[in-house]
Amino acid sequence: MNLLRKAALAAMLALPGVGASAAVIDFSNASLGTHTGYVEDGFVFDKVRVVSASCANKPKQNCAAENAFRETTLTRLGGGGFTVNSLWFSIVSAASPVKLVSDKGSVTLAVGDMLGGLAIQMAKGYAADLSRNGVFQNIGFLKIVDLTLGDPGTGHFKGNLRFDDLDVTEVAPVPLPAAGGLMLAGMGGFAMLRRRKRL
Repeated sequence: MNLLRKAALAAMLALPGVGASAAVIDFSNASLGTHTGYVEDGFVFDKVRVVSASCANKPKQNCAAENAFRETTLTRLGGGGFTVNSLWFSIVSAASPVKLVSDKGSVTLAVGDMLGGLAIQMAKGYAADLSRNGVFQNIGFLKIVDLTLGDPGTGHFKGNLRFDDLDVTEVAPVPLPAAGGLMLAGMGGFAMLRRRKRL
C-alpha cells in the first residue's frame, strides 16, 4: 500500500461520527413510581411514571404510563440528535389519544385511527413503526403527551396511556467542514512529497 493510500485511510478512520449506537428503552430495571431524570441506555426522560402492567404484549412487566394532561420528554443524555424507529403504546381510555411531538413536528394516534392497516382499539397494544416518518428522524427531543376529552375543571380525567420498547438510534455527529479541509490539505501534502521524491 503506497504512502498516499495509507494517509487517506488514516484520515478517514480519524474522522468523528463513524457508526451509531442503538438502544431499546424498556424500563425493565426501573423501580415502580415516578422518576425525575430517568436514564436508560444513554437517554433520559425528564419525568416518567413506571408501572407494572401488561405492556408490549407481555403480562406483568414494567412500562411507562401517563395520565390526562401529563407529558414526558425524552432526550439524549448530554445532548445530540437521535432517531425514534418505533415504540409500543396502548391507549387505555378512548378519550385519551397519544401525541408524539418532536422538534420537527407532531403525530397524534387515537382510537379509530389506522396504524399499519389496523384500526387502533382501546386497551390494545400496538407497535408503531416510525422509521419512515421524518418527524422522528435526527431529532433533539421526543415529547409523549396524553391528551384527554375530559373537563380539566371537574377533576374527572379519563385519560391514561402506556408506552414501552422505544427503539432509538443515536445520530452520529456530522464531521465539521474544517476537518474535511484539513484531511484534503494533508493528502495534498503527501502527494507533493511523493512527487518530489520521483523528481
